Amino acid sequence: MKYDVLIIGGGAAGLCCAVMSKKTDNSVLIIEKGDRVGKKILSTGNGRCNLTNAYCMPDLLDRNPEGIHPFFSSGDVRFADSVIKRFGAEDTIAFFESLGVLTENKEGYIYPRSEQASTILNALRLACERKGIDTVTGVSVDSIKRISAPDGYVFLVNGKYRCRKCVISAGGMAAPKTGSDGSMYKVIKDMGHTIVKPIPALCGINCDGSFFKELQGVRNYSAISLMDSDGKVILRSTGNLQFTKTGISGIPVFQLSSEAGKLLDNGTDLTICIDLLPEIGKDRLAEMIDSYCSEMKADVLPPVLNSKLLNVCRKAVGRKGLTFGQTAAEVIKGFKVTPVSLFSFEEAQTTAGGVSTYEINVDTMESKIIPGMYFAGEIIDVNGICGGYNLQWAWSTANIVSKSI
Repeated sequence: MKYDVLIIGGGAAGLCCAVMSKKTDNSVLIIEKGDRVGKKILSTGNGRCNLTNAYCMPDLLDRNPEGIHPFFSSGDVRFADSVIKRFGAEDTIAFFESLGVLTENKEGYIYPRSEQASTILNALRLACERKGIDTVTGVSVDSIKRISAPDGYVFLVNGKYRCRKCVISAGGMAAPKTGSDGSMYKVIKDMGHTIVKPIPALCGINCDGSFFKELQGVRNYSAISLMDSDGKVILRSTGNLQFTKTGISGIPVFQLSSEAGKLLDNGTDLTICIDLLPEIGKDRLAEMIDSYCSEMKADVLPPVLNSKLLNVCRKAVGRKGLTFGQTAAEVIKGFKVTPVSLFSFEEAQTTAGGVSTYEINVDTMESKIIPGMYFAGEIIDVNGICGGYNLQWAWSTANIVSKSI
């Protein structure tokens, strides 16, 4: 079977690339390992599909309302910025509108108006059907060969499918139940590409400490800082923190997880400092606690936090020559935990690592090593923070590939 374009991986990037690449005079095939295409799309945005972010714009890439920069992590962050500047949030919204999807902006987070991830998947799937794009599911790709043919070089996939252009959009290793198990890394590496070590991203962090079992399930609006052994702040994030039986989770933790994982993998000693009451200054909090203790005629903490959190904080309070309120405020405003590892790929939303960006032409997404081979989406060594950035990466890379081929 011979095609003009063969796309390996029917996820967000693969489906988008197929729709954008299909013309009246070419043939396109999607090969998907799972039993259906687009499974992972259904789980994005808690089932609502946060398909992009208003800050994925050429003139806004240096700004972030949450204070997190850069938006994308990679061996070369300029690579990601260059891609997003070619096809950003406005382009994504226009593309999906052309497929009949209306969107809504919720504080910069862009969702389908239906607030159903199935809307996005169905729009892409139906577009594939309308355009006559062939799809094969339940097929794992274990070999790709570039061979000489009478009319030029072609790719032979699994010894069965032939194509002029081969697009790899097979995802990374996060959420393997949806089909992203990293199996394509070996195939790509065998063809001469460098694979930056994949690690989980947008996930929780396991931390040292016996009190986490006591705090399991507790949620608290917090400001967290990832710091090195010298106390230098590497990244900051604010939001609803969730304690688990082994550490911490929630969106503010997800935002730090990629950088924390890379540093931990390199053996760097890290600390995470949690401000459990970011809306109140330390001096004001100390006065409040001392006043409460005076009223209660005992060194006790006022009910300003979840009772389980208060109990753990109380155990950590020491005098140090200060008032009880001052030392308690230091604990609450600087609750320190020691990260030891990331949650597993099964619990991660995306992958950090993948095909080295230094081996991909940023203008075309074509391999610098293998002419005619292209990459799109999570398979590339680029990962974004929470908020629609990773799906935008999928759409942006798919668009560049489609224009190139």
